[in-house]
Amino acid sequence: MGVEFPERLVRDLGRCIGCGACNIPCPMFHVEDLRETEGPRARVKLLYMLSQGKMELTEEFLSYIFTCMNCGLCSDFCPVGIDVFDAIVGSRSALIDMGYVPLVTVDMRDVRRRTGSPIGDKVTKGVWLPPDYQPQKGAELLFFGGCWMHAVPEVALATNRLLKRITRKVVPAGTGEPCCGGLVHVIGERDSSEESREELKKFLSELSPKSVVSGCSLCANMFKDLGMKDVASVIEQALKDGKIRTKSIKGKKNRIFLVPTCRGDGASRRVLNEIENARVLEVPEWVCCDCGATLIHQAEPEKFDDWLSKLVDAASDADADYIVIEEVACYSMIYEALEGRNKVRGMKIISLPSFLLDYISSSS
Repeated sequence: MGVEFPERLVRDLGRCIGCGACNIPCPMFHVEDLRETEGPRARVKLLYMLSQGKMELTEEFLSYIFTCMNCGLCSDFCPVGIDVFDAIVGSRSALIDMGYVPLVTVDMRDVRRRTGSPIGDKVTKGVWLPPDYQPQKGAELLFFGGCWMHAVPEVALATNRLLKRITRKVVPAGTGEPCCGGLVHVIGERDSSEESREELKKFLSELSPKSVVSGCSLCANMFKDLGMKDVASVIEQALKDGKIRTKSIKGKKNRIFLVPTCRGDGASRRVLNEIENARVLEVPEWVCCDCGATLIHQAEPEKFDDWLSKLVDAASDADADYIVIEEVACYSMIYEALEGRNKVRGMKIISLPSFLLDYISSSS
């Protein structure tokens, strides 16, 4: 199979000096015992070789390029300023444009076309809301859940209750909430991603909220220009503004192993540190998770299970009492992988909104 990447993409791939700094934060590189082929350095080097006609494009290689945790952490570590993950996503897009679509993404693509969401078979949007619910226009704060939020209604309810402690004028987006396109973007489906973006812009324009908070950090990160913010950032700002306050953790079970979203700015850690008597533990660089992990969870569940096993080992070694998951997508995937258990090795696994609900109250 012949490939022809855009010139700019080939330049970016060719700028790699092979130092391996991008491997440092890579979850799969660490989970697979530092195996070189699991890290982004190998992916970038092999993609460059592919662009130069020095290797063959096979179905196995195609699947390999599309399956990682999609965390994007590799980009933060490159000493020569390559946006490593963007180059990988760009390569995926170029391959799709040439008609090379890996089998690992076919099911996700078909589900999205059929249901409007890449995880559509798992979602009944607004199941946690009254049957006749309709969102009000001009809301002070619109709660846009994101696809995975609807798959875990207890987290949706906890998030909504938490946001109501900031302002009673919280309006959930409801059953008409479109897919934001974040997940299909990291897969490389540029046309579908842009289509989703336009649908989202239209949806938000019609509701005209003053501000928007998304339960999906990938949505919030991709659509900052539309005014979207993630839950942790909204909570942090409300604490600074004095709209809410934290309470103390009582007792000795106070050691928190946070699994943050991969694209956040650390707001979740700062919020947890505001809770009196909370001990927020240091975590390895590769510990993060967001909606981008959906692909590997569905395509190679054994690798996701390996990542989870290493995560639990790290939390246990740190003597954690809680494993707090910031991203609802990851909480749902972890809960599923643990077959419905919310405790492992004596540690409680809980979503960030559910955890904060016990330790944040309204100031009014």
